[in-house]
Amino acid sequence: MSGHQTLLCRGCSGHLYAVCTTDRAGGNAAGQWEVDHETPVVCPLEGLLPLTGTATAVHDLPGADEVLWPPE
Repeated sequence: MSGHQTLLCRGCSGHLYAVCTTDRAGGNAAGQWEVDHETPVVCPLEGLLPLTGTATAVHDLPGADEVLWPPE
């Protein structure tokens, strides 16, 4: 995520990683995302992570508003 804002967990303030793989074939702009804690932690939102899905940006993932800080 070079050049992007650090993502923090709303539940525990821990650092999150975000990985996106994108297949741009046919003009596809959406990528397959995985977002989770960088290191294992006890977090009240652990049932919502890892956050996975297909979206054009990490903040567009379903449930992103519940776990990602800062908001977009």
